[in-house]
Amino acid sequence: MAAEPEAVPDGPASSAEPEARREWLEPRILRLWGSIELWIGCLALVTIFVSVLWQVVSRFVPALNWPGVSELANYSLIVLTFIMVGYLIGNNGHIAIQIIDYLVKGRAFVLVKAVSAACTGVICALLVWEAWELIQAYPTRTTAALGIPIWILYAVPMLGFASGAVRAFVRVFAANRDEAPFNAAEAK
Repeated sequence: MAAEPEAVPDGPASSAEPEARREWLEPRILRLWGSIELWIGCLALVTIFVSVLWQVVSRFVPALNWPGVSELANYSLIVLTFIMVGYLIGNNGHIAIQIIDYLVKGRAFVLVKAVSAACTGVICALLVWEAWELIQAYPTRTTAALGIPIWILYAVPMLGFASGAVRAFVRVFAANRDEAPFNAAEAK
């Protein structure tokens, strides 16, 4: 058998990878919080599925008709939407325009990543403040069918955007690290 030739480095960047170019991994506490967000999102998705099935079955079995099931499905969709904000920001799963990624290189690309993460963090922080103001404005109102206090429904977006703000500001300091592509099926 012939021996395989040794790999020749392509240039100075491949011979000794600087520490700053390692793939970035969120801090452990944020990964734990992300797994909690993912579980809540999965629970909300299952609740939506069961609620919609309940509505379909109740059309054929009128005894199962319950006005709260529609409200439960609607509010589960709200929970699913807002609780996943931080998870997606933290795992590079948010919507991004990648044309800039292909045009800008080096330190300019790090600057673009840092500025975009800072903008995302500021927007999330402003949405946290707005959710807090809504909680303060309607402390005693409840939903029509289930009687859920409205402040709880405003607390879910507040938590989701707070998580997004924290993760975005953490990403500002990790802008010089390589990001792993988002893979929703990846086990952590």
